[in-house]
Amino acid sequence: MSKLACQCGHIMVVHTMEEDFLYELISQKKMMSLFSKWDELGDKFDSEAFFSEYNQFRSDVYKCPECGRLSVEEPPGSNRFSSYIKETE
Repeated sequence: MSKLACQCGHIMVVHTMEEDFLYELISQKKMMSLFSKWDELGDKFDSEAFFSEYNQFRSDVYKCPECGRLSVEEPPGSNRFSSYIKETE
């Protein structure tokens, strides 16, 4: 179970990996590379192999349900987060 405190003070706790505030970020280039590998290996590239590759490149993203701020893990797998908030006009 992981948790992350937003800069606004709200604490997001992951219980099931199905929380509405939890996202993943991966570059389009890395996704296309994964799909190409899947095409090449066919049945040999099962879900375990896919997620093993995928998890190397994805970043966790938390979207605070209180303020809407995004906390993005940078770099992937580092457990360090940068915070972003929507600009207003």
